[in-house]
Amino acid sequence: MPGINYREAAAQMGIEEADEPAVHINCYIEDGQVLDLGHTKVEVLHTPGHSAGHCSFWFPDQEFLFTGDICLTKAGPWYGEILASPDDMLASIDRLIALKPPRVCSCHIKEIDNNPVATMQEYKERIFKREERIYRYLKKNPANVNELANQHLIYQMHPTPFVLFWEKLMVIKHLERLENMGRIQRNAQGVFEAV
Repeated sequence: MPGINYREAAAQMGIEEADEPAVHINCYIEDGQVLDLGHTKVEVLHTPGHSAGHCSFWFPDQEFLFTGDICLTKAGPWYGEILASPDDMLASIDRLIALKPPRVCSCHIKEIDNNPVATMQEYKERIFKREERIYRYLKKNPANVNELANQHLIYQMHPTPFVLFWEKLMVIKHLERLENMGRIQRNAQGVFEAV
């Protein structure tokens, strides 16, 4: 993130510096692949949005869905990295809803959701609500990305530089969507305004 020192930000979050770990890849998985774990079969569902390669996992015999980082927390959806995409996230959520799973679990949560279709619908709507907050703000106040991020239109708080970075990236992604819809425009100084 421009203007932020990684070492300082890591220290604020309690992350110790370490050498990059060696990564060993045993195999690759792909969409639709069924993993046979003996007594359990798991279908790989490519569900980009959180990241380009994000996957969820469907346990058909148990009628159970693990959505991974399509994490149904109050802080989500999260698409705050360069290759993340709210458009892909929306399509992935729709794909998971179409399964009509009776039970769902996701990362960062310790509970199983027994009403997941309604939960995922509400989760999906948050993306549109964020976008509308950005649009409504720009209708009254033309602003650049930094000014928009300071309005906390995605996250109510920025307790670390990482959260501010994620807010900026998600704001940028929403600005791109709004521009593509013809709802906003950007001037030569990088200021956005509603059309």
